[in-house]
Formats: sequence, C-alpha cells, structure tokens
Amino acid sequence: MAEENKGGENKEQPIIVKKVKKVMGGAHGGAWKVAYADFVTAMMAFFIVMWILASSAEVKEQVAAYFEDPGAFSYITGKRTIPVDLGLKPAPSKGKGDGDGDKKSSKDAQGGFMQFEVKLDKDSRDSLIDQLKNQATQDSLSAQKRVESLGKELGDALKELMSEKPELKEILSSIIIEMTKEGLRIELIESSESMFFEVGSANIRREAKEILQKLASEIGKLPNHVVIEGHTDSRGYAANAQYTNWELSADRANAARRILELAGLWEGQIMSVTGYADKKLRNLENPFDISNRRISIIIKQISAYQFLPEAVAAE
Repeated sequence: MAEENKGGENKEQPIIVKKVKKVMGGAHGGAWKVAYADFVTAMMAFFIVMWILASSAEVKEQVAAYFEDPGAFSYITGKRTIPVDLGLKPAPSKGKGDGDGDKKSSKDAQGGFMQFEVKLDKDSRDSLIDQLKNQATQDSLSAQKRVESLGKELGDALKELMSEKPELKEILSSIIIEMTKEGLRIELIESSESMFFEVGSANIRREAKEILQKLASEIGKLPNHVVIEGHTDSRGYAANAQYTNWELSADRANAARRILELAGLWEGQIMSVTGYADKKLRNLENPFDISNRRISIIIKQISAYQFLPEAVAAE
C-alpha cells in the first residue's frame, strides 16, 4: 500500500461500466413487410390452388395447356388455336468432323436456337393452311363482334355521362357512332359554332377534351388500330392567307390525337392522322353546312390475314 501511495500518486485503475442498449425495430422496422409479403403470396397461391381444385376437368386442362404453351392461345378470343403436328425434326449435322458436330448443328450462328426443317407433303401442307385460314377467319369475326360491342358500350357510356352532366347534353348529342365497312366510326360533328373547337382554330374546348378522354379509356382496351381524320366545310380563309382549311383540318385531327394518346391509347395504336379539308363532305348538298366540320375516329377492323403467318398470308 505504501508503494502504491509513494510519491502521492494513485495507482488504482478506474472502473469502466459498459451498457449495451438494445433497440428494437418498432414501428419503423422493415421485417414485418417481408413477412406480410410472404403471407400475401402464400394466400394468393392457396386461393389459386383452391380455385383449380374446384374447377372442371376441362378448365384444368386449359390452365395446364396455357402454362405449357401460352403462344397457342388467341389474344383476341382467349381460346386455344387448333393444334397442328408439323413433324418437326432437328436439322442434320453440319459439323466439321471434330466429334461434336451434332451439338453445334443444333444451334444457329447467333447461338442458342434449335434449327428445324419442316417436311410436309402437298396434301398435309394444304390441310395445314386451310386450318390456319379457318382459325384466322374465326378470330377475325370475334374481333369484329368485339368492335361492334364497343360501339354499344360507348353509346351507353355517353348516355350515362349525359345524365350525370346535363350541361354536356348538347355536345354529346353531336357525336355519332356507327359501324361501317372499314370499322367503327365515331364522329364529333360541329352542330353549332365552337362546339368542339374554337372557330377557325385547333384549340379544343374543355368539354370536348373530357369526351375524348372518355373515348380513349375504352378504345385503348382493343388491339385494333385507329385512324383519325379532320374535316372542314367549304368556307375558306382570305385568298392570300397562309393558313387554309388543309392546315386547320390536320391541326384539329392532331389535337385530338394528342388527347387520345395521353388518355389511354397504347403506343402505336394510331396508324395515321389526316386532314381532308372539305374534300370529304358529310353534307354533299350543302358544302357550307356546319356539320361538315368534324373529327372522325375510325377503329379499324382486323382482317383474317392479319392473324395468319406471313408465309401463308402472302399466298
């Protein structure tokens, strides 16, 4: 003790107590999110299994067939296309005698895809083409019925909108929906000055924009392409004007296109936007009639040939 206090120095070591504070995740932890996601996934899988078990044998076969080959089902009808045995066989080996020519012959130059050759006699080939054409015809008819059904649905939707917003009655009454040879035609017809557009300009009114957005939400659900046309009456601008009915009709059609695309049409659905000026009058007896000013939205029919492979459609 004397040695420890020698010189007046205190040699005792200080006692250090370390306390470890445990912090739980609490409300801001992320572990519960993982557990909840696993639970939701498990419940979804459970209900799918229960639905399949309760379904008929035909439904089970269709579900199994879809997961085996999704491409065998029509994207229009949802039905499975006619199964055809093409008699596919691997192409013969073109190896160079290095012992693994068979393996290399099963891949293309870009790497990875099996090469096959199809061997069909004339009768089998003709039968296959007939089957494909028949299926394409059925798919085309189904697509046509869907477009016709859309016309009725749009008419009902506009009537419902009219009841909800009586102030739109006049402008909604100026919309004509009709089936034609080229497809479903929707016409926004000016029945008075500045019904859909401001006079002499492509500035679209708020009410017309609302209607176009309503139309787009339904048209965008279809796989059909769309064509937009702009039309004017025969009233022209001054003789030396730089802006004419050609520009006006094209600008109005383009204004409608922008709204439709932003409101629900899928990319590439619109095939063309054309301004016809007064070259396609609605009222031929009176070229100056205001009803000749209109925007036409045509939902094109899908022909049977569009459902066929290129090699078959070209015949």
